[in-house]
Amino acid sequence: MLAKTSVWRYFDVWLLAAVLLLTAYGILMIRSAITGAPAFQTYPQQQMIWAGLGIAILLATAAIDYRVLTSGHWYIYLLLVALLVAVVVMGQVNNDARRWIQITPSFQIQPSEFGRIFITITFAQFLANRRHVIGRFSNTLVSLAYFAIPVGLIFIQPNLGMTILFMFIWFIMIWLAGLPLSHFMALGLIGVISLVAIFPLMADYQRDRITTFLNPEEANEDDVFNVDQAEISIGSGGFWGKGYFQGTQSQLGFLRAQHTDFIFSVITEEMGLFLGSAVVLGLMGVILLRILRAAALSPDPAGKLICAGIAAILFFQTAVNVGMNVRVLPVTGLTLPFVSYGGSSLITLFLAIGVVESVLMRQKKQEFG
Repeated sequence: MLAKTSVWRYFDVWLLAAVLLLTAYGILMIRSAITGAPAFQTYPQQQMIWAGLGIAILLATAAIDYRVLTSGHWYIYLLLVALLVAVVVMGQVNNDARRWIQITPSFQIQPSEFGRIFITITFAQFLANRRHVIGRFSNTLVSLAYFAIPVGLIFIQPNLGMTILFMFIWFIMIWLAGLPLSHFMALGLIGVISLVAIFPLMADYQRDRITTFLNPEEANEDDVFNVDQAEISIGSGGFWGKGYFQGTQSQLGFLRAQHTDFIFSVITEEMGLFLGSAVVLGLMGVILLRILRAAALSPDPAGKLICAGIAAILFFQTAVNVGMNVRVLPVTGLTLPFVSYGGSSLITLFLAIGVVESVLMRQKKQEFG
């Protein structure tokens, strides 16, 4: 009993504190972002409920030895594929995309949000089991096939942002596992050819987002409106911001999706560079460093790769979300981790942090073997 309880002394309270602070900051900004939209008035309370549930899931996951999850990696993988197939067959359609499964009349889940965490866990063990053949190109192709099924099911929802995120997870994890540089060069050529091939298969709005980003001068005014408003929001915030509840672009309804995709613009407009952007990015930086610390301390290859994969998810989503808010990347629909509104996203991120804590808590050999 003592051996089981002693692992809690390695629980990273600084990681948890940074996550809670960032989540609380997000809830405060969601409250401001939905002002003037009566249909969204319950969103801050709902986000608080999801955060409370997420904390419980985090602690429960940390208490479970992560090797229980990696030992059943094929079952988790099959569950992921089954959920994504269920989306295709009976998913809820919102805004011309079929990405959600309706659980109750007022509650739905987005399996791809859970999938980004599931695939990280399962792929980590997949690579750990095959590390002796990591230098073979045939193994690289097998790993791509491993990702092709869930990625294909996500692409047809359609969900381009999550599709790209999954491929980024694959890239980071297999690179850290030791994939030879020559394989990357060959795969880079295949990737360029694939992008050209799938462009005609994208939904109209996805193609419009890419062409609008590449050639905004020729774009329809409606297509660039929200990105223009996001730029205005960020530029007008200055160093100190206009004040909480004082952002004109969000409060007057010029900025759309202000509580999800473009909440970073709301934060910067109202709280400015120092109390807004710097706080959010600083807390995310702390979270990433603590996760990478867990990866470095783990004696288990699968544990290291799980932490690296989760760090990759948070980094990529943050970089892409901020990038599309400042018009250096096309709009993809990826939200700002722990800050944007969304139950599936928030709960799965707390689950991910719980897995990291589980890896960290079992870093010592006497508690590992």
